[in-house]
Amino acid sequence: MMTQVLMTANISPGYEVEVEIDLPDGCKARDVDVKIKTDNVSVKICDRTIVHGDLLNRCDPEAFLGESYWEIRGTRLVVILQKVFVKDCKQTLDIEDLL
Repeated sequence: MMTQVLMTANISPGYEVEVEIDLPDGCKARDVDVKIKTDNVSVKICDRTIVHGDLLNRCDPEAFLGESYWEIRGTRLVVILQKVFVKDCKQTLDIEDLL
């Protein structure tokens, strides 16, 4: 039986999001199917859909300096989503922008 545990954490603030999912006993990498797209992610474990949906923010499945990927750490599936970095984004909002 699979425990329904899903945890997220921001790693290197603003650059990555890490998602951890408990795996059932005896689960191997071949039992895991992870598809990471720019705006959605899906995770199947032992032919059972665990996560499928749109992302709040865009991620980069094949980032220049890194990439979104998944790995098994002990008894957990860890999905690392590399956030899209927009170089020209304004870091502050001026009051004039709201008028």
